[in-house]
Amino acid sequence: MRRINSEFQTLHISEEGQKLSNRDYFGFVEMDDFACYVLADSLDEEPSVNSAQLVVDSIIRDFTEVPTMRKRAIKKYIIRAHKELMDQREGMHLKASVVVAVTDYRKLRYYHAGNSRLYWIRNARIMEQTKDQSLTQNLLENGELPLDEAAAHEERNNLYSFLGERGTPQIEISHKKKLENGDMFALLTRGVWEQCNEQEFLQITNDAKDPKDILDQTEDVVLKEQENRKIDNYSLAVTFVNKVYQSPKKPVSIKKILMIALPILITATIMGVALYIRYRNICTKKENMAQYMESGEKYLSLNNYQKAAEEYHEAKKLAGSLKCAKEQDESDQYAKLAEQILLADEALSAGEYKKAQELYLAARKMSVETGNTGLPYIEEQLDRALSHVKIFDLIAQGERKEEYGNLEGAIALYKEAKDKSADLYFSEGKAEALRLQMEAEEALDQKKMEEEARLQEQINEEVASIAVENEQKSNDQQNAMDMENQGNTLMADGFFEEAITFYRTAQAIYKKLGMDDMVEGIEQKIVAAYAGKEADEEAAEQEKESKEKEEKEAARDVLRQEEAMEEAVKEAVKEAMEKEKEESKEKEESKEKEESKEEESKEKEESKEKEESKEKEESKEKEESEESKQKETSTE
Repeated sequence: MRRINSEFQTLHISEEGQKLSNRDYFGFVEMDDFACYVLADSLDEEPSVNSAQLVVDSIIRDFTEVPTMRKRAIKKYIIRAHKELMDQREGMHLKASVVVAVTDYRKLRYYHAGNSRLYWIRNARIMEQTKDQSLTQNLLENGELPLDEAAAHEERNNLYSFLGERGTPQIEISHKKKLENGDMFALLTRGVWEQCNEQEFLQITNDAKDPKDILDQTEDVVLKEQENRKIDNYSLAVTFVNKVYQSPKKPVSIKKILMIALPILITATIMGVALYIRYRNICTKKENMAQYMESGEKYLSLNNYQKAAEEYHEAKKLAGSLKCAKEQDESDQYAKLAEQILLADEALSAGEYKKAQELYLAARKMSVETGNTGLPYIEEQLDRALSHVKIFDLIAQGERKEEYGNLEGAIALYKEAKDKSADLYFSEGKAEALRLQMEAEEALDQKKMEEEARLQEQINEEVASIAVENEQKSNDQQNAMDMENQGNTLMADGFFEEAITFYRTAQAIYKKLGMDDMVEGIEQKIVAAYAGKEADEEAAEQEKESKEKEEKEAARDVLRQEEAMEEAVKEAVKEAMEKEKEESKEKEESKEKEESKEEESKEKEESKEKEESKEKEESKEKEESEESKQKETSTE
C-alpha cells in the first residue's frame, strides 16, 4: 500500500489555443503500488478521431490491468497503442506523439516517442528531460543549430519517429530514477515548449507556490504573444512529489538470512547459465544486426526506402542492445536518411512541391554525410520537385500578368508551363496550364473583338458627329443670314439699337463658322447703325433743350403773376388791419369814460392784442414769402 504512505499531487491544463478543437489529451491513474501518467499530442488533422485520446486510453487501460514499471511491459503497452492507430485508419493516417511516466512512489521511469516532453526537476534544476525525435534535435546535437532557435525552427515538427508511423516506432526508455521529497516532473506538449523555454519554465517552478500556480504562470507565458504568434493546442501536467514512499525497517532473522542467501546461490547459478545464454544471444544478435545492415544496404540500392528504414531500425535496436556505438550511429544515419527520403516522396506525391524540395535538399545533405548513399535517386527526385515548382511558378507568373491585363505574356507563360509539364509527364500541371491558356486565349479574342467593336463604334460616332456638325453649320449660317436681314429691316426703319443687337448676333455666328468676309461686312453695318443712333440722340437732345427753355419761360411768367397777387393781398390785409385798429381805438376811448377802473387792464389787453396781431402779420408775411419761394422753385 505504497500510495497511502506517499504524497503525489498532480494537476494539469489542456486547451485548444487558437485551433478549432483541442487534439491533445492527458490521463493518469494512481494505484496502490504504481502510478502511470500519459500525455499525447495528435499529429494528424482528422476531425472525426482524436488520436491522442485513443493512445492515452489504450495505455492507461493496459496499465490498469497489469500495473508495472518493467521496460518491456510499458513498451508493449505503447506499441499496442501504436497498432490501434494503425488498425483504425480506414483511409486515414492517424499519428500521435506520446510521453509516459511510471512510478512506484519511490522511483521514476519515463518513455516517449515524438516530440512530447518530460522534465524531471529537483531544486530548481532540470535533472533530466526527453529529447525530441526530430530533424531539429539532430541539427542541435550536431552543433548546426543554436539552442535558442530550436523552439521556433521550421523542422521542429519534422519527426522521424512517432506512433502511427510506417513500421515500428522508436521508443526511448529511461533508467529508473530515484525520487526525493520535493521533486517534480512535468509532461508537456509542443504547444507549451514552443512558447515557454526551459529557463522560463524553471523560473516559474522556482517562483511558484503550488502546482496550480505553475499551471497559471505557464499559461500566461504561452498566451502572452497570442496577438503576434499562432498558438497551437497546449497541455501541461505537473506532479509534485511531496513525500516518497519509505519501506519500514524490520529486525533481521536467521530465517531471513537463509531466505536471502539461498536465492543468491540460486541466482549465481542462474546467472552463470544466463551469461552463457547471453553470450549466445549476443552472437545471434550480431549476426542478425549484420544481416539487417546488409538488407538495408540492398534495399537502399534498390530505392526501397520503406524497407530500408525498417531494416536499419532493427539493426539500430540490436546495435543499441549490444552497445555497438559505431554500428548504432551508422544504422541510425541510414534509417534517418531513408525516412527523410520517404517524407520527401510523400510530400511530392501529395503535391506539396515546395516542402518536397526542402526535404530532398535535407536528404541530399544527409546522403553526402553517409557517402552519397541514394544520391542519384535524391538528385532525380529533387529535379522533379524543382521542375514542378517551376511549372507552378510559371502558372503563377501568368496569372499575375493576366491580372495586369497582359494576356499575350500570360499565354506565353501558360504555354511554357504546359510544355514543361508534357516533358515531365505531369498531367495535372499540363491540364491546369492548358485550361488557363485556353481561358486566356478566349479572353484575348474577346478583348480583340471588343476593341474592334469599340473602334467601329467610334468611327460611326465620328461620322454621325461630322454630319450633325455640318447640318448645325448650315442651320447656323441660315440663322445668321436671318438675323442680318432682320437687322437691315430695323435699321431701315430707324430702330438702330435693335438693329445693332441682331447684327451682333449674326456677327458672332459668322465668326463661329469662320466666315471672316461676312464678319467684316456686318461690322460696317454695325458702325453705320451706331452713326444713325448718335444722330438720333443729338436731334432728341436739341429738341429736349428747346422744350425745357420754353417751360422755364412759362414758369417765370406764372411766378411773376403770383408775386403780384401776393403784393395785392398784403396791401388789402394791411388796410383791413389799420381800419380794425381805428375802430378798436374808438371803442376803447368810449369805454374809458365808462370803465375807468378797467383802463389799465384794457390797455394791457390792447397791448397784448397788438403784439398778437403783429405776430400774425409777421407769420402771414413769412408764409406768403415761403409760398412765393416754393412757386419760384416749382417754376424753375
